[in-house]
Amino acid sequence: MKNGVVIVGAGHAGVQAAASLREDGYDGPVILVGDEDELPYHKPPLSKTFIKDAEARPQPLRGEAFYT
Repeated sequence: MKNGVVIVGAGHAGVQAAASLREDGYDGPVILVGDEDELPYHKPPLSKTFIKDAEARPQPLRGEAFYT
């Protein structure tokens, strides 16, 4: 079993770090640690969207299949 990689922070940088590992051929475990209950999402547009629409839903950074 490979040790794997743990990425602390599930914002843009953390998700891109995980994506870059996969794109460069890393096939070991990658654990992305974040504080939210949802999949990682675009945070800057969300804050501006809520000014206009309080029922707006977060826009995921990647599709669910990426994280599984």
